[in-house]
Amino acid sequence: MMNLIRNENMKIYKRTGTKVMFGILIIVVLLIGLVMRFTEEATETQSEAEMDVSIESTELMDDADQLPPQVIEQQELQEYREEEGITEIPTNSMVGFTMQNPQLISFVTMFSVIVGAGIVASEHSNGTIKLLMIRPVKRWKILFSKWIATIQFSIVMLFVLILSSLITGGVLHDFSIESTRVVDMTTDGIRDLNVWQYMGTAYFLGWIELVIMTTFAFMLGAVFRNQSLSIGLSLVLLFTGGQVVYLLSNYEWAKYILFANSNLLQHFYGQPMIPELSIAFSAMVILVYFILFKAIAYISFAKRDIAD
Repeated sequence: MMNLIRNENMKIYKRTGTKVMFGILIIVVLLIGLVMRFTEEATETQSEAEMDVSIESTELMDDADQLPPQVIEQQELQEYREEEGITEIPTNSMVGFTMQNPQLISFVTMFSVIVGAGIVASEHSNGTIKLLMIRPVKRWKILFSKWIATIQFSIVMLFVLILSSLITGGVLHDFSIESTRVVDMTTDGIRDLNVWQYMGTAYFLGWIELVIMTTFAFMLGAVFRNQSLSIGLSLVLLFTGGQVVYLLSNYEWAKYILFANSNLLQHFYGQPMIPELSIAFSAMVILVYFILFKAIAYISFAKRDIAD
């Protein structure tokens, strides 16, 4: 099994396209860092002006009920930080920049989906599938090794994202860590986490979506056996799934759609697409879809005859 996984990894990393993916990811992180760096002064000036206006407006309001909810939340967070002696982590810092980049996992997901959809389908498209089948190895082992190699690729990509974010944030700003605690507001009240626990949780939840979407693309590749169709369909569903859920959110059954639950970061940030969804419910839905996708991929690859 280890030899099979090693062979699949060699196939993935020797491709020029794989190197291009890593290059694009690093360039995107660097560009975002540069944009944030050069817009820093303008943002700070604007924020100071907005803060002055906010303070004046707040002073004019004697009744707290008149204050917007966002202002009340910010006041509560500021009071908590002052009581606990916590310094707010600035966005123009190594940690602050890295904390904002879990959203870039969408790039990693896109690249992993391309690899996952093509790793089986390309064997059929290139005519090399028969060479795999004549080997004295069970089909399910071949399929499983391809999936493991794809997931390993996603982990490496995620590591590159985190590392490039830390380095970019440190070089463009500084490598010092002004605070080790993150305080924010959730639906359950104020949340106080260690900064590394906060980032680790955010990136892990983002990786869960990456795994289920990659497995979905992997299943399509095993079913359709056509690399272009599998990759194209996977990317279309990846980028339109959220819009579909939004359009169908008024229906009760919409909460069972994969794309309504796959992004667990929506629960971490307290902004679920469908308000009644919980992280436990979404995790169970993801698990059911994961088992379903694996079963379909197995049946399609291990039980069907190899086409001429």
